[in-house]
Amino acid sequence: MTLMKRFSLCLLIVFFALVTLVEAAPEAPTPSEEPVKISADLLEADDLAQTLVFIGNAVAEQGDVTIYGDRLTLKYTAGKREVAQVLAEGHVRIVQGARVATSQKAILFHAEERIVLTGSPKVSEGENFIQGQEITLYLNDQRSVVSGGDGGRVNAVFTPKSEAP
Repeated sequence: MTLMKRFSLCLLIVFFALVTLVEAAPEAPTPSEEPVKISADLLEADDLAQTLVFIGNAVAEQGDVTIYGDRLTLKYTAGKREVAQVLAEGHVRIVQGARVATSQKAILFHAEERIVLTGSPKVSEGENFIQGQEITLYLNDQRSVVSGGDGGRVNAVFTPKSEAP
């Protein structure tokens, strides 16, 4: 066997070994696959309505997203009992990294990884902020849509970063 054929054969073996290792490597869980951890002062469970209501200093965490509120209502699916929706009410605060959203009401649509904020919603990151009548946060896309509502306006402040000399 010539040197070139041996080299090609070795490259082919290494390639197939790498492909096998990559396919066998466990994937990092996406936020929707991570467990949801919730704590509160009181829990009301209603299996017929498929809801769990956490009342008083409620906190829900999943991945890098934490939701705080006076009341969190979790709606789950009947079969697998997976979280379908989380309704946060009263003094709502949602934290994802450096981004903080506040409002009086928020609905997390779990499968879509989307949060809709109403009731004086505001999203801030450092000195920057945006507010309107309704804010929709897309958790995986790091983007948001802000509506001023009927006759309302969207307000934003963006502070330029200073460049080091």
